[in-house]
Amino acid sequence: MVFGGIVFEHGAKVKLRLNWPAPAGIELPNERGRSGEQSMTQPVSLEVLATTAIGTYLSKMTRSQKAVLKDRDPEDLHQMRVGLRRLRTAMQVFEPVLILPKAAQESQVAAVGRKLGRLRDLDVITELLQQYLPDLPPAEAQALTPGFQYLQRRRQRALKQVKAVLKGDRYQRLKTRLKTWTQAPACSALAPLSASTVLPDLVGPLLSRLWLHPGWLIATAIQQGQPQPLFNLDPEAIDGYVAQPTLHSLRKQVKRVRYQLQLVADQYGDRLNAELTQLQALQETLGHLQDGLVLADFLGAAIPHWQTQLPTLKAQLAHSRNQSWGNGKRCKAAT
Repeated sequence: MVFGGIVFEHGAKVKLRLNWPAPAGIELPNERGRSGEQSMTQPVSLEVLATTAIGTYLSKMTRSQKAVLKDRDPEDLHQMRVGLRRLRTAMQVFEPVLILPKAAQESQVAAVGRKLGRLRDLDVITELLQQYLPDLPPAEAQALTPGFQYLQRRRQRALKQVKAVLKGDRYQRLKTRLKTWTQAPACSALAPLSASTVLPDLVGPLLSRLWLHPGWLIATAIQQGQPQPLFNLDPEAIDGYVAQPTLHSLRKQVKRVRYQLQLVADQYGDRLNAELTQLQALQETLGHLQDGLVLADFLGAAIPHWQTQLPTLKAQLAHSRNQSWGNGKRCKAAT
């Protein structure tokens, strides 16, 4: 695979899929490899993994709710969103095992997450502007005033919507039904199976969807059926690639797979640490690229002709974008 002109070693991914390590706590041949001698550790059932994950992330989601309603620290909103995303991830990974109530499906969790996401995006924009503000000339800093005022108005509307959702009947039913379910989980016939039997089949397709994502082919040309990287790209070309929705989609898929792997990582000891670190680095780099686009779109809506009124900020955003593109290439090369 290729990203940003760097070829990915596809063979490593194939190996990861086909030679998936057996989870820790599962009966394995001993280190000497002598047949008939196995670990006596009790296998972990798929039901235990699934129900524990749902309960853990439901608690994380609800723990931040009161603080989000008080709106004193943006970190509370961020933590609640993390809980929602991880709850969705657990529902996705263990979907063949779970029999969830109608009022507590993944789609309901996703709807809450989208509302919180709009508010979080505005908080991220605020943080970005505050980072750039000290380095701007006084005239440009003053020109940002209408932008901050517009940002505050939008945030007030988004916060009002978030409060309505968290106090609404649908969200309350979602919490209640999931809490009741965790006390008496309903699962499919797969639930008693050991993790060693099922986890490779659950995780393998998730990885395949990531490796086959078209975002890897950005900044490449197909020659004789094989992707070839495009080198020596100028800033304008890089900007064009960064703006492609496919790259944003790849970022979300990388994040999704990282969460999915973290969900089962404890079953593999430390054998997934390197892969999780690489995925996190790539996710962060792609996130920086996306943040720059979101900020530029906001400025376009808040301040007409912002690129001429804020030339220093425009140059800073371009520099950050090109730097993140280079970091993405290094992340891909390391992976």
